[in-house]
Amino acid sequence: MPSRFRAATCLLAITVPIIAASAPIHVPVAPALETVKAFEDFKLIGIAVSRDGRIFASAPAATVGDRVIEVDARTSAVQSYPDETWRKPDADGRDPWFAPQALWIDDADDLWVLDSGRPTLPTSAPTGAPKLVRFDLGSNKAVRTYRFDGVVAPDDSLNDVRIDHRRGKAYLANVGRQGSLVILDLASGTSRQVLVGDRSTQADTSEPFLLGNEPAIPKGGQPMVVHADGLTLSPDAEWLYYRTLTDHNYWRIRTADLANDRLSDHQLAERTEFLGRGPVTGGIIMDAAGTLYGGDLEHGSIVALTVDPVSGRLRSRIFIEAPGKLVWPDGFAIAGGYLYVADARLSETVFENSLPRRGVPTIFRIKLPTGSKTR
Repeated sequence: MPSRFRAATCLLAITVPIIAASAPIHVPVAPALETVKAFEDFKLIGIAVSRDGRIFASAPAATVGDRVIEVDARTSAVQSYPDETWRKPDADGRDPWFAPQALWIDDADDLWVLDSGRPTLPTSAPTGAPKLVRFDLGSNKAVRTYRFDGVVAPDDSLNDVRIDHRRGKAYLANVGRQGSLVILDLASGTSRQVLVGDRSTQADTSEPFLLGNEPAIPKGGQPMVVHADGLTLSPDAEWLYYRTLTDHNYWRIRTADLANDRLSDHQLAERTEFLGRGPVTGGIIMDAAGTLYGGDLEHGSIVALTVDPVSGRLRSRIFIEAPGKLVWPDGFAIAGGYLYVADARLSETVFENSLPRRGVPTIFRIKLPTGSKTR
């Protein structure tokens, strides 16, 4: 989530085209997976790490207790963020925290918290009003709150966010209804939905998301279909990469096109670029070298993907594999020479056909090689 890094040379040297979307090429040499914090009760989803190593995490499906916390990197102690008064939402579900989903540290080292108002899983969770809150980490005060009244519907769910100070925009993914992206102008606070129900934001249902060998079925629901989910910016913020959760397709579009409100829906859709098929990842993050990282949710590993400059298609490899230890790696951050990973282990808890529970939600980190481009 924060700034980027250069991946290990030994891994970058082995990049081959994807043969099967569900089977990235295995690389036997991988860095160690270190445990930062394991949670017995906190329903971990999002993660962010500041320039000086402050660790933040979110729990959008929490019904009591903390929804956003700060984890002490030395002692693993946790505290409410920004304080305990933000724990419980008001009666109308607008303030303070309701379902804080995604966290992001921007180039100014400010923390952004996206409160979706509607957790993606479980699907039966109550709903509130979505908002995006910017915090100054020097004072730990909220400096601005953005609302989306009249832009998204009650059955929409804003799931991920990236901040583009070059263009003065925030880009958000909407997993609800038909799927879409939301473009927020940071100065005026106005926003608009784009690519609503587009082939790039709406999940392809021809191949279901699998748990083991069976389609994943949320408790009380039908086989899972989740639309526009994870997104991330290129290092120069010229491209937004994004994907839905429950298919194998990857997409990108120029941020200049997203920022151009003169383009019609049809014109904008024509400017999306299909990058090919790859593992089923949720959250994604890109390093300074242009390598895309995500968690393969069907196989419990972290994958690294690059775009072939000639074909424009993805190449995939396994970056780190830890059977049983990595289950649902979905939130990512990069800081201080480490890739941080939030493993929510949702495949063991929120489905009718959940896998056997073998662990608890955990924040991991992976040491990056000396000379990696991190802040």
